[in-house]
Amino acid sequence: MSRQKIRGIRPTRIELLKIRKRIVVAEKGHELLQEKLDTMVIEFFRLREMREDLRRDAEEAFAAAYPPLQRAGMVMGLRGLNEALSLTKPAEEIRFDNGMVMGTSVPAIFIPDPFRDLSEPGYSLSVPSAHLDVAYRECETAVKATLALAELEGSLVRLADQITITRRRVNALANLLIPSLYNTAAYIEDYLEEIEREDLFRRKRAKLVRSGG
Repeated sequence: MSRQKIRGIRPTRIELLKIRKRIVVAEKGHELLQEKLDTMVIEFFRLREMREDLRRDAEEAFAAAYPPLQRAGMVMGLRGLNEALSLTKPAEEIRFDNGMVMGTSVPAIFIPDPFRDLSEPGYSLSVPSAHLDVAYRECETAVKATLALAELEGSLVRLADQITITRRRVNALANLLIPSLYNTAAYIEDYLEEIEREDLFRRKRAKLVRSGG
């Protein structure tokens, strides 16, 4: 263990009391930060599992949308399909903001529910097709999953950064500050004990001189 001490500290009883108080505060801070770090790591892995589920949902939804879209193109023809999709009605507004996860600011995407006005599909009805209805529903599911996935990816990046920062603080407390505080306290204690021994020796010697010894 390093014997590094805190510089600029006078070896007095008052400073020793201050150092001991700092040790208590530093150890409590280390304990709280370690608990926070452990909780953030657990949350990170939980979100990572969710990410895999969302990614699978998005991939499955896009894969499910392609066959009916292809069949709609075969039934309606490429021109009819393009016409139906060219007049796409906009979805409800998607809002981007910030949220909080474990005290960390993370991106938040507010997906409207319902995604569109359920009374009308999101495309032109000039050339109706049941296949297009199915493709539309699957694509909407895929878009929602993709947006949720993007939000989760952003949260993972921010949380990973915060985990790195917190781990550095925990290590700095455990490996640098707290040991240096203990070393400083030990140095002051040794210094004061040495002063007391020297003072005791002087008093004994003075007593002997006075007694004629």
